[in-house]
Amino acid sequence: MPLFENAFCPVCNRKFEEGDDIVYCPECGTPHHRECYKAVGHCVNRGLHASGYSYYDEMKAAETEQKEAEEAIKEEKMASILNNFKTENEDFEDMPFNPFVVPSPAQYDSVYEKDDQTINGESVADYALTIRTNIPRFIKIFKEFEYRGRKRSWNWGAFVFGSLYLFFRKMYKQGVAFFCFFMAAVFAGCFATTKLAPNYVAALNSFANLYSQNKLTADDMLKLSEVSDLKTANVIAYIVIGVVIILRIIMALYADRFYMKSISDFIKSVNSQLEDGASFVQNSLLTSQSGDLNQAQMKKYYLASRGGTTFFIPLTIGFAGYFLISMAMSMMYY
Repeated sequence: MPLFENAFCPVCNRKFEEGDDIVYCPECGTPHHRECYKAVGHCVNRGLHASGYSYYDEMKAAETEQKEAEEAIKEEKMASILNNFKTENEDFEDMPFNPFVVPSPAQYDSVYEKDDQTINGESVADYALTIRTNIPRFIKIFKEFEYRGRKRSWNWGAFVFGSLYLFFRKMYKQGVAFFCFFMAAVFAGCFATTKLAPNYVAALNSFANLYSQNKLTADDMLKLSEVSDLKTANVIAYIVIGVVIILRIIMALYADRFYMKSISDFIKSVNSQLEDGASFVQNSLLTSQSGDLNQAQMKKYYLASRGGTTFFIPLTIGFAGYFLISMAMSMMYY
């Protein structure tokens, strides 16, 4: 049965199901429902037995042919995607790979160079170069802010990761502000618990000491749940959690608008300096091009290098937040 789990009875043309009473032809292996075989009186493929016909070989050949067809379809789709990418990025073949340099701006602005709309007075191409990752989503949202008067959007990254997402997108001012709000809520919660629920703090401290000494018993755990000001401590904890969730919701609603303003201010600053006579100096460590670049090309590389995302700062802030929260908890316990 396992070999023919997707097979059909050649007599009734019904797919074999689990529990069916199946018999196999002793010569070619063709499966039949027992009742169907009895009704016919012989194997349906009896006329092929003399030629050495094997139902098993035929099934394997059909499976192989199907897999080859599926692989061909996958390869065709991948080739189509690659061809489209090369069409949009004509310099793709000539770009040397170097993980330490900024990728060619051709990868980012080929589609958006033809976009004659502006966002907050700056070209869409400059925005695309600065964003670098997940460009279509942000360009679409920024245009809705600009042309449809949309005030807010929803950003799951900001909701899930909080201020770390803002640092990831290099929104440092907003990231610091929300990080400080978050830490203030945590420290305020710890301080309030210490002052308003001292019995709970003392019981929790005893609980932690017994646990560290491996002396914790079921009675000790029960005592923690019977502390007189446990309800007060829970209310404070719920308030802190509520504040944190509200902060996350605010970040999720306004992160994209913060991001648009951050990018807009950066691009305006670069353009303003260029208009005042500043110029770029080519640095081989920055670009992947060996030839001389004009100022327009250097501007593209500069926007791409200063934009994009960063993992280092969010990780650093994350460790700092963990340390500060641990310190706040230690202060509450001791």
